[in-house]
Amino acid sequence: MNQTERVLILGAGINGVAVARELLSNGISVCMIDQGDLSQGATSKSSRLVHGGLRYLEYGDFSLVKESVHERGILLDLAPHFVKPLRFAIPLAHRATGVMSSGLRFLSGFRVPGAHWLNNQFSFSSERGMYLVDMGLTMYDWFASKGNLPRHSVHDVGEPGLPAINKEKFRWIACYSDAQMRYPERFVVALLHDCRKIAQQKGLEFELLTYHQLSLKNRNVQLTSLRHPSLNHELFVPKVIINASGACGDLTLQQVDVASPRLMGGTKGSHIITFNQTLRDVLGEQAIYSEASDGRLVFILPFGDCTLIGTTDVRVEGNPLDVAASPEELDYLVGMVNMVFPQVGLTSADINLHYSGVRPLPYQPEGKAASISRDHSIKEYEGPSGWIVTLVGGKLTSWRAFAENVTDRILKKLGKSYHSESKTRLIPGAEHYPQTPDILKAEQGRLAEKFQLSLASIQTLWILQGTLIEDILDSLPDCSSELLPGTNIPRQYVLWTINNEWVETIGDLVERRLMLIFDETLDAATLQALAECLVETGRLDAAQIPATLESYQTHLTKFYGKKVH
Repeated sequence: MNQTERVLILGAGINGVAVARELLSNGISVCMIDQGDLSQGATSKSSRLVHGGLRYLEYGDFSLVKESVHERGILLDLAPHFVKPLRFAIPLAHRATGVMSSGLRFLSGFRVPGAHWLNNQFSFSSERGMYLVDMGLTMYDWFASKGNLPRHSVHDVGEPGLPAINKEKFRWIACYSDAQMRYPERFVVALLHDCRKIAQQKGLEFELLTYHQLSLKNRNVQLTSLRHPSLNHELFVPKVIINASGACGDLTLQQVDVASPRLMGGTKGSHIITFNQTLRDVLGEQAIYSEASDGRLVFILPFGDCTLIGTTDVRVEGNPLDVAASPEELDYLVGMVNMVFPQVGLTSADINLHYSGVRPLPYQPEGKAASISRDHSIKEYEGPSGWIVTLVGGKLTSWRAFAENVTDRILKKLGKSYHSESKTRLIPGAEHYPQTPDILKAEQGRLAEKFQLSLASIQTLWILQGTLIEDILDSLPDCSSELLPGTNIPRQYVLWTINNEWVETIGDLVERRLMLIFDETLDAATLQALAECLVETGRLDAAQIPATLESYQTHLTKFYGKKVH
């Protein structure tokens, strides 16, 4: 490899992977490392939405809304297997409230002197009324006018086809369109498959090392495996180091001895998932975007057979990877659901799992957490450690645009021209994607017959891989002889996943490859079988299985509240 052209990326979340993909497309070899697994931070702990940022209008962040709705349209076209349109409903109780507080939030977004002080000093009603929301959605439709999603509409509560919300509290429902990405973890894996494909086509090197750390001395990078300490890697000098470690960005700079003012001030967002069937029935196939008692907007989202509720917005300190949902946050989200759907009577016992992550937001020492900008930027450092670029901010929606900005900046500094093909390049698994539900059903039926698998197995694998699944199943020696216990997933597919999708641990499989964490029940027999697959592929010693399973169940309890049956 030409050492002068080598770029090192720290962090394998969606932003780091997106930058790697852009650099490879422009002829630059990439080495990417992460101290944990892919998508282990904010990428896998988000609300799983691809949205235009309706709330950002209230803070006057028009450029971010414009970028977000544009990127939403691109993703709906390029990743139909991962990104689906979703209709949202906003419950409304009053006609004209919230104008003053919303106006002050709008002015504070433009840093108008005194606006922030007035909003905190006086108790203006913050509840957004029907007129205000209708005006905001009209503006939102204008930003998204080039898209194909339906425009907004306002309805009386109780109209057929709408969620059965609280008639005693709410009088209207305002509906608008956005999109959902159910499994961003799988989306990142698909991007990495594309990175590998691009590198092969262009004769470049692409290396991804999870569970690794680096030491940096006189610009020389030394990589060390955290799971296999005896594994040695060559010393090399990267042309640029891209710090894409998200909310851990400041900790990463400290690790490489870069003196920097605080860049990250992320807030914690917690979510819950419930399989309460009454809630799922009254919600239907639309999402709720409702205002809680404290003025924060919270989502209630259809999520397969279950319901996803989130999120909170709490300032935190310390290591972002150590956060977990607090009892107070769980009660807050349960209470939010019962305010909108009192007939459900949701309780904490209905929570199947919870998760929490820290947003990679810019540091803002004062003000409400909701007022911190969700935009993205880059911060550069040049010194004894070399050229280091830190990514600040970023969202699940705008990853591609952010990667374009970062790559353009890097190539200009290297004296190279930048071109982008990511606006039109399909995400792997989207090739020849069925255009209608009937065609999709027929295609899945064909695959079930071809591989002698149940339709449920094909549908499960389709969600993970899209149209790639036929080539993957074709490559397996025997995909129908044995299923992973407690699932519809062929055991041979699990082995393929371990060998081809950068798997090291049982958590990688459960939480970020096979997505079993979101199954209603997670069986001990399933975990045992996964451990045996790791042994078979050389990732785990057989003698370590009991301790590994015990440790992992402790992890599931602490960070997910997930029970193993």
